[in-house]
Amino acid sequence: MAIAFHWLMFLLIAVAYATIELRDFADKGTLARMVLMESHKWSGALVLVLAVPRLLWRLFNGAPAPEPGPRWGHRLASLMHGALYLFLIAQPLIGIVMMNAAGRMLVVPILGIEIPAIVAPSEALNDAAGDAHELIGNAFYLIIGLHAMAALFRHYMLGDNTMRRMSRRR
Repeated sequence: MAIAFHWLMFLLIAVAYATIELRDFADKGTLARMVLMESHKWSGALVLVLAVPRLLWRLFNGAPAPEPGPRWGHRLASLMHGALYLFLIAQPLIGIVMMNAAGRMLVVPILGIEIPAIVAPSEALNDAAGDAHELIGNAFYLIIGLHAMAALFRHYMLGDNTMRRMSRRR
């Protein structure tokens, strides 16, 4: 289950990042831009929705035993995972706050059901949330990159089983 959560989150985050980066290639008000923005919003919302069962799974099942290595490496990996989990919660929430502060609602596709706002419209809050959403998004390019580089380093340089564990079914 942990492997499924990991790769599903990877896919949703990749969609969120790809769609927000591609939106500037579509003119404002066009169907293409609307589809990109809705895809960005919903991939982010799904990250938040899946973060809850993922965290519960981790809480009740624990983390897998670490591969052999120095204690500082295990601590650094724990900090990295903590930062990633924080991102899975904070970034989508800030995105929803930004939308609501701009007077927009998150609407379930096809069904047209509006998700209740968590904040009232506020230009100041919209600006602050927008800045925070962009800053955290950019910071997590770095964190995600370091996470991937660490996995590749452990696999190719140290020859451990970290990447093999994340790709095999249990």
